[in-house]
Amino acid sequence: MNTTTRIRLALTALLVVCLPVMAAISPTYAQPLQAETDFSAVDAYVEAQMKTLKIPGLALAIVQGDQVIYVKGYGQAHPDGSPVTSQTPFMIGSTTKSITALAVMQLVEAGKIELDAPVQTYIPWFRVADESASAQITVKHLLTQTSGFSGAAGHVELAASDTSEQAIENSVRALKDVTLVRAPGEAFEYSNVNYTVLGLVVQMVSGQSYESYVQEHVFDPLEMRHCFTSLDEARRNGMSTGYVTLFGVPIARNLPFNRGNIAGGYLICSAEDLAHYLIAQLNEGHYGNVSVISPQGMDAMHQPLVNADTPGDSYGMGWQVSPVNGVPAIWHDGDNANFAANLMMDPQAKLGIVVLNNANGAFVLQAPNQIATGVQAILLGKQPKPYERPAEFSRFVASTGIPALLSLVWVGWMAIAFVRRQKRPIPARRGFGWWVWVIGVPAFVDLILLVTSLVVIPKQWGMSLNTMAAWYPDCFLLLFGGAILVAVWGVVRPALTLRWARNQLQPRRDVVLHPQEK
Repeated sequence: MNTTTRIRLALTALLVVCLPVMAAISPTYAQPLQAETDFSAVDAYVEAQMKTLKIPGLALAIVQGDQVIYVKGYGQAHPDGSPVTSQTPFMIGSTTKSITALAVMQLVEAGKIELDAPVQTYIPWFRVADESASAQITVKHLLTQTSGFSGAAGHVELAASDTSEQAIENSVRALKDVTLVRAPGEAFEYSNVNYTVLGLVVQMVSGQSYESYVQEHVFDPLEMRHCFTSLDEARRNGMSTGYVTLFGVPIARNLPFNRGNIAGGYLICSAEDLAHYLIAQLNEGHYGNVSVISPQGMDAMHQPLVNADTPGDSYGMGWQVSPVNGVPAIWHDGDNANFAANLMMDPQAKLGIVVLNNANGAFVLQAPNQIATGVQAILLGKQPKPYERPAEFSRFVASTGIPALLSLVWVGWMAIAFVRRQKRPIPARRGFGWWVWVIGVPAFVDLILLVTSLVVIPKQWGMSLNTMAAWYPDCFLLLFGGAILVAVWGVVRPALTLRWARNQLQPRRDVVLHPQEK
């Protein structure tokens, strides 16, 4: 037996020993799901989460490889109780960004856009406050959220309602006074502004409106027949009513449609259609016999190109890249004031999950993310975790509830002090210091509370009061209600104090003027 034969026999023996061990320890996601999988556990989990969070309606889709293996609607689409179906359109929030990224990459492959070219190549008049920085922002910076725009800059138009034909252009022209928070390309900071600009790049390069381009090059080839770029058309085709949560209670509420930010967060789709979209994402751009982009182009969008905010998380082009349930995943969430969404893919298992729900607010923050994660866990044979309030919930409640409580305590304390003062005579010797203590100091505290509530905290959130009222009405009511209480009492208190002082002083003047009455 020669040396070569001995080596072959040794390798064969090693494989015989190792293969069973490797199979035993291979990760769960390597096992393909079957179309006949029992989804009763998924249904029970989703329904339990909806009940806990008081979510009126939700749509779920699951894809495996190139097949839709499960799609279902839960709960109600409208206050009249009409049910959610797999074809019910929902607003999909920032999951729109991946569709915009796909449109840009299609134009890159058509030779009409270069990723490293400055934005001004395609929008010559594009400007931010710093003229030199304006020329440095590239298409790739926008796609990867590294342009230098702040998150707060992306919140400016969340409550806007421009539906004109020039809405996207108007939004981009409004950036001329925006100051970047860092140099282009320096670091990641998520901002809706980036994808608003990309929406206009698509328009300028393609010669079509953003809406018509997406319809022709994404929705139509992927047979996304219940996806819409127009709010009116979506409503005519059964779009779900959106709900805001008020201290956990869902309230049906229609909110303005911001066409200017449509490329960043205002497309409208059904779970069934987004299942088609994820099939293309998982299969190198292919859906059936159609290809919407090359395998290389699709792969480029899924790469972890920059480090994101959370350690271990990355951002590609319109997609987050990070582990979910311990396995590599590509995902993106989306929020509108009264809708929320999550698209999640496990590429190694060729698994995709769509979760759309028709409610949003402080009490249901990140619900689609956690539900999608739970569904994935069930499919992988793991135990899903119960809903956990994200850190933002504590921050929102604390930053609005504490000022509201302080305002209430302060006004109550000042009211008690005023009543007690009424029962005592005014000091015979009162100077400037007495007036400062009685009127000036309380007014200064009032001012601090008002500035904190109406300026500091909204700035901390990166939102205007109008945006906060639309997105988080319960937090807004706490904050604004406390401010109104302080403001009203801040006007009434000194007026009553001056009146009390005048009434106290009047008898003493009489004593001086008519001494014979002693």
